[in-house]
Amino acid sequence: MPDQEPQPRDPVSELASFGEELRREREIRGISLKEISDATKISKRFLDALERNDHKTLPAPVFTRGFVREYSRYVGLNSEEMVNRYNFAASNDDRIEKPPAVAKYPQTPVRDISPKPAAKRGIPSVFARVDTNVIFAILIAAALAGVAYWAIQFKRQERERAEAANAVPVATTKAAPVAKATAPPAAAPDDSMLRMTLEATANSWVRLDADGKSVLNTEVVAGEKRSFEASERFRFRTIGNAAGIILTINGTRVPPLGEEGEVVKDRIFDRQTLTELRAPQESQ
Repeated sequence: MPDQEPQPRDPVSELASFGEELRREREIRGISLKEISDATKISKRFLDALERNDHKTLPAPVFTRGFVREYSRYVGLNSEEMVNRYNFAASNDDRIEKPPAVAKYPQTPVRDISPKPAAKRGIPSVFARVDTNVIFAILIAAALAGVAYWAIQFKRQERERAEAANAVPVATTKAAPVAKATAPPAAAPDDSMLRMTLEATANSWVRLDADGKSVLNTEVVAGEKRSFEASERFRFRTIGNAAGIILTINGTRVPPLGEEGEVVKDRIFDRQTLTELRAPQESQ
């Protein structure tokens, strides 16, 4: 039986599977469309249309590609790969309006590269006619004069210090009593910055912001340890397995965040939280 040629992929079904994949990846991570809209400033109506492949609602493809890039980056996908997949499906879909053809640029005129006669040279300036060797000789003489002046001044100051030391009589003094050493007070902890250490005892998907900026949006595997800094606060948008994460902030251990398999959202740690964590330890 002769080999059958592979059937070309249907761009319409390709777009449908593209939107469904975006929605599936978002729901796996427990992210809502409102969260993406708030973070990317893209209308929730456009995000919903992108997942439903509603191209009548979506704007021109040049803007839709930007939506795909920001959506993919927020949920942790490869944004450039997803944009390329959208371009492939959209290029063959008759439902999507194509940009008008742009006329080619006019041909660049041929430049005249024939040799030109050399420009006439005028009378050189006064500085051009000065011998450079004379300038170097003057500079060297000035440098030697400066070194000689510095050596004379140094020797004079050394002689004056020696004479002053010989003129001062040696006075006998009583040894001052040695003060009893006391233990210095314990140094206050440096809380100018919030420093967090995150240790994973089990796999957990973590989305973390520091001072409003996303610093972690991935799965942390058991045995992995990461450190972060913030000026004002940390915010855990999602912790997929609360019992699998151990936190330490500025040397203070945070109590367990939850049970095994429990999902924790919108947990904030700032200086007020740090003070509350230290209070039980200081009262002991």
